[in-house]
Amino acid sequence: MQYDRDDAGYDRLATFDIETTHYKASEGETVSVGVAIHDRATDELTYEPFHRESADDEAEIITDALAFVESCGADAVVSYNGIEFDLDFLTDRLYRLGADNAVADADLEPHIDVFADRKAVCDRTGKKWPKLEECLASYDYPEPVTEWGGAPVTNTRFGEELGPTYLEAVADGGDRADELLEVIDHYLVTDLEANLAIYHADCGVDFAPEWLGDRKEF
Repeated sequence: MQYDRDDAGYDRLATFDIETTHYKASEGETVSVGVAIHDRATDELTYEPFHRESADDEAEIITDALAFVESCGADAVVSYNGIEFDLDFLTDRLYRLGADNAVADADLEPHIDVFADRKAVCDRTGKKWPKLEECLASYDYPEPVTEWGGAPVTNTRFGEELGPTYLEAVADGGDRADELLEVIDHYLVTDLEANLAIYHADCGVDFAPEWLGDRKEF
């Protein structure tokens, strides 16, 4: 699904994405928060991951990631369903962990949620809400694939398999966690680049993706 938006001329954009063990904060937890910064003048994409490293550092990585977004010098924040899912999930998790609400404290404006704009159109017209991959396809961007254990990683598979396996590896120690981080990093950075690609396509601005269409097997 395409969407027409005016280019506000932001020089530096931040985007974020979270990976969790369940789509409900009451039944899952945060595994990773990925942040990317795109400098439109140089077309440089910088990726900054925040991953769990212990059983009790969930609130810490959430707070650190949000602080990074706030302090990275971005002119605007771009996300795909970041308002109703990502930030809502993180808020609920911080509450359940008894931590300060870093989401409410962070200045993430202006925030362009490219899914929220499309959802509003679909709600008015009775159409189905688009998936991230469908938005990429509407602009002829190829879908990236992170393949782990012989099958592509999806949101469902991450929540049911990859996320819990990584947290178990973190608890156990050893090299297994580092190996799984390579999978998570690829999955995260492709989603982050997809957010930026969709935003630029909406604005009619050229964007040269590095990871879209990339297929990596682990």
